[in-house]
Amino acid sequence: MILLGPGDGTKLTALGSTYTTKADSAATRGAYWLVEEEFWGATTPLHSHTTADEAFYVLAGRAALWLDGGEAEAGPGAFLLVPRGRPHALRRLSDEPVRMLTLVSPSGMEQFFLAVAEAGEERLMADPDRLVELAAEHGTEILGDHPAV
Repeated sequence: MILLGPGDGTKLTALGSTYTTKADSAATRGAYWLVEEEFWGATTPLHSHTTADEAFYVLAGRAALWLDGGEAEAGPGAFLLVPRGRPHALRRLSDEPVRMLTLVSPSGMEQFFLAVAEAGEERLMADPDRLVELAAEHGTEILGDHPAV
């Protein structure tokens, strides 16, 4: 059994979000990665996950999800599901960060964010080709800038 209190869990900050892990690959035997995500960046790039489904449950703030050629707004209590292989992007709509429970199944995406932190985010942002390669190595295809910006 795992019992974590509010704010407990390993924290990782990368690419516009801070992730507090609630259940990692070891705890779930690879089934999923569950984090409390604080999305404070303006947008994510348009991207798809080749090996995982991604789900978001919005706790606070407002975001827009770009999926299937259009945007849907989501506030507290909204649930968003992005099946693997579907191009999508997030955009923060509120002044404050968007807090979400984010579930990725199967686990593994956390390895990408760890790799970004280890390589140095500033260095990777200055070398976008390397960031695209690193993402691909971890099951994410970066397709371009956010479509609505």
